[in-house]
Parts: sequence; C-alpha cells; structure tokens
Amino acid sequence: MLPEISLSDEAEKDIEEAYIWYENQKTGLGEDLITELEKSFKKIQQNPTAYRIRYKKKVRGFLTPVFPYLILYFVDENIKIVSVFHTHREPKILKKRVKKLN
Repeated sequence: MLPEISLSDEAEKDIEEAYIWYENQKTGLGEDLITELEKSFKKIQQNPTAYRIRYKKKVRGFLTPVFPYLILYFVDENIKIVSVFHTHREPKILKKRVKKLN
C-alpha cells in the first residue's frame, strides 16, 4: 500500500500562486502545471526514499522534469509536502520555511 500524501498550507499556497501565474501567461498552462505536479507526487509516493535529503529533519527534494519546481517533503508514516518551490526564487525563502519544521 502506498503512503498517503498531504500538503502543508504553504505548499497549497505555492501551487495556487503558480497555477494562477501560468494561467495568466497562457490559458491551459496552469492545468499543465497541475498535471505535472500530480505525476511528480505519484513518483514520490511510489518510492519516497529514492530522492536525496536536502535539508535537516530529513527533508527530501524532487525536481519536477518539465516546470522549474523543487518539491520538498519528508517521510514519516506518510508523505508531507512542505513546499513546491520555484527554483528561480530566492533560496533564503526556502531555508526559512524548512527552519520552521525544527
């Protein structure tokens, strides 16, 4: 049985903001992003420990293949997505979010 995936409030906000931005660029592009994220979540779910640890508290990262996003998550009994971070943003923002997990 595959572990359950849950998203933090911040990860949900990341996705919502990205969706709106891409839809404003071109109708349907936001939907393409959502499809890509769903595929990425499924890959994480199928083998959650396959992706390297990037931060303290065993936060792992998965780079999406089509859009420039880093999905940060940790695994306990299930998978908790803590961020869907655009890789061209300021990394300090991401570090602050990860520090909150301590």
